[in-house]
Amino acid sequence: MKDYLVHSTAANGHIRCLAAVTTNLVNEARNRHELYPVASAALGRLMTGALLMASAEFKGEEKINLKLDGDGPLGVVFADAKVGEVRGYVHNPHVQLPPNSLGKIDVSKGVGKGNIYVIKDLKLKEPYSSSLPIVSGEIAEDLTYYYAKSEQKPSSFGLGVLVDTDGSIIVAGGFLISVMPGATEEELQIIEGKLSLLKGVTDLILDLKTPEEIINWLVGDLNPQILDKQQLTYKCNCSKEKYISSLISLGKEELEELSREEQIQLVCSFCNEKYQFTSEELRKIVEEL
Repeated sequence: MKDYLVHSTAANGHIRCLAAVTTNLVNEARNRHELYPVASAALGRLMTGALLMASAEFKGEEKINLKLDGDGPLGVVFADAKVGEVRGYVHNPHVQLPPNSLGKIDVSKGVGKGNIYVIKDLKLKEPYSSSLPIVSGEIAEDLTYYYAKSEQKPSSFGLGVLVDTDGSIIVAGGFLISVMPGATEEELQIIEGKLSLLKGVTDLILDLKTPEEIINWLVGDLNPQILDKQQLTYKCNCSKEKYISSLISLGKEELEELSREEQIQLVCSFCNEKYQFTSEELRKIVEEL
């Protein structure tokens, strides 16, 4: 099944509910970055959260960056998303940790304590940026806390990545429920009751398979209405041409120094794509400066 996201409203517009299955794109990130399970779980959750936020808030080419900068062994975990597209990386992808007290991947310990940074490129003069302390390192709780404190939006994120014994991704995905103006106490109690029954997001995906069924399980008692469906992909916009621009920014003197090498290799942090430049190519760039 292809990865996709469904955007819906329920309770006559008082509740917004989005759900996504992201198994394939998380698996692609895992393969591109050679992620160990802790890194796969952390990056998969963060990328899924970024896709949900982008779909909830944007319509066009706007972008959102989510950065977890904790003191855990993973280091920085970063996701960059717009509607339907995401990319990301983990600073230390080969972290190994014992399971947590529940026998699950210990994402919280991998992330550690620190800050979460949210940057929104709204295609205006300056991007919007905000930061808050990491409250749990489990990521869903951190994004829920961000929405409550920085956006004043009562919301609940659910994010999950299930990793197989060989490191591949069995399922990944998540949901975002937001309370809109006019929601009644009865409607909130119905949602809280459902969330209290939730064993885990990956269990939900394994049992229900599709975003539509996840939405129906979460808010089916509140007459959900599907607004939109979006295909999701892991997509990086790097290219050799963009790296040429980066090389030019180094200046003539440093480029001349690099051109003495037989060949240099630049690696994209987001997709691990490798770009080689021969000494002849570098000299040509210098000549055109």
